[in-house]
Amino acid sequence: MRGKFSMKKDWVYKMPAHFLGAPFYPYRAIYPDMLAIEVSYETDAERLLQYLPDVFELREPVVSIQYSNCRDVEWMSGGDYRLIQVTIPTTFKGEGDTQNLDGDYALVVWENNTWPILGGREEDGVPKIFADIARERHVGEHWFTAASYESRTFLTIDFERKAQASQDTLEKLKEQSKINLFGWRYLANLGKGGAALSQATLYPQEVLIRQLWTGEGSVQWTKLLPHWHPGQYSIIQAFAELPIIRYNEAKMMVCSASLNVGDSRVLTE
Repeated sequence: MRGKFSMKKDWVYKMPAHFLGAPFYPYRAIYPDMLAIEVSYETDAERLLQYLPDVFELREPVVSIQYSNCRDVEWMSGGDYRLIQVTIPTTFKGEGDTQNLDGDYALVVWENNTWPILGGREEDGVPKIFADIARERHVGEHWFTAASYESRTFLTIDFERKAQASQDTLEKLKEQSKINLFGWRYLANLGKGGAALSQATLYPQEVLIRQLWTGEGSVQWTKLLPHWHPGQYSIIQAFAELPIIRYNEAKMMVCSASLNVGDSRVLTE
C-alpha cells in the first residue's frame, strides 16, 4: 500500500516532518522574563576573520558572549531554557533594504533544550547546538555560570556587578531595542560533498531592558582533547585560541524579548 503523507504548500515542517507540520503565520515569539549576562572582549581581527563569511564585513574585532536564562516562555507553555550565544559585530554588504545592514553575526549558540535548537537552526539559520548550561548563581555581587558537555566544562563566565543604570539610561536604550541577528543556514548534500543549501540569514529581534547593571566580566575557555568532545572540539578550540586583548564593560540585564519569526529572511548579495 502506498503512503498518504504529502507536504502542504506554505506549511512549516520540522523533522520528523510527517508529525511536525503546521500552517505558517508571521508570529512573534515572546520571552517576557529573561536574565542576561554579557561579557565582550577585543581580539585579533585577522584570526577572527577566518570564521566570518565573505558576504559580511567585520566592524570591529570584538567577541560578545551572552548568557540568557529564558523563563516563562510563551510558546513553551511557560517553560524555560538557557543559552549562551557568541556574536561579532558585522555589516552585510547586500542590495536594496539590506545594503550596508549592520547587525551581529552569530558564530555559535549553545542551548540546553531541543525545541529552540530545532526551530532556530532549520527555520531561521541560527547555528545552534546543545550544551548543558548551569543556571546563574551569585555570592554577593559576584555572578557566575558555566557550559559543559558530557561532564566536561568548556566555558565559564564571571561577572562582578557594580553600578545600576538610571531610568533615563533605560529610556534611551529603548531607541536601540532592535537587533539584526545574522546567521548561516547550511544543509549538506546526501552521499557526496557540497551543500544542498548554503545561505546567509537575518533573524530580527527586539529587546526591552527593564533593569541594567554594569561591571567587570571575564570568560575562561577550556581547551578539550578531541576524544573528550569530538563533535564540538573544533568550535571550542577556535575560541580558546583567540587572544583576549582587552575586556570591555560587562553587563547584566533583566529584560523581555520578541523574536520576529515572520520577518526572518534569506540575505542575498
